[in-house]
Amino acid sequence: MEGFFNSFKPILQKYRIEMFLIATSLIIAVISLFIYIRSSETLKASDQEINFEKTKPIDAKIFVDISGAVEKPDLYEVSVGARLKDILILAGGLSVDADRNYFARNFNLARLINDQEKIYVPFSWEIYSGIFRENQRTLDYTSPQIINEANLPETPDMINVNTATLEELDRLPGIGKVTAEKIITNRPYSSIDDLLNRKIVNKNVFEQIKSMIVVN
Repeated sequence: MEGFFNSFKPILQKYRIEMFLIATSLIIAVISLFIYIRSSETLKASDQEINFEKTKPIDAKIFVDISGAVEKPDLYEVSVGARLKDILILAGGLSVDADRNYFARNFNLARLINDQEKIYVPFSWEIYSGIFRENQRTLDYTSPQIINEANLPETPDMINVNTATLEELDRLPGIGKVTAEKIITNRPYSSIDDLLNRKIVNKNVFEQIKSMIVVN
């Protein structure tokens, strides 16, 4: 056995540098492989932690300041996505000093609230004194329309064929002085249809004047 190993000595001495380099390379390769495997496991674990963090529900909070004509004006912490109705509930609702009609016309309870937002509900006296003036377009849209009779177009006076003068009858379309005198001569009339039935005027003229005459 010893002779067997001795036979390799010349070879080992001749290629000792090459064999040393090969052994060193193998050691480096094994170490690199070990480091790579450990790094892969670490990265995989990190990815799993990141994915877990992403899947965790986010319950972000925002702060809103509400004051004015509410029961409990204060700074409130609410979740993202809160609406004005939620803030108003936290504040205890409108106070007795609030103008509820004004609030209903100008505040949208469904509106989403932003972080650091300031909400002020005016008092009734602030509205009545003119400190807060309502948008006229809002009033026009939400308030019932009141018809002012003074702005209505005037209705032309009806002409009574039983009492009208010659000049008044002459102003009717299709009625000249001759026909006007004929109308006066054949009075009285029990209805405006008598003008047509008695052949005082023709049908075309009657259609033009029937909405303008009466027999009261």
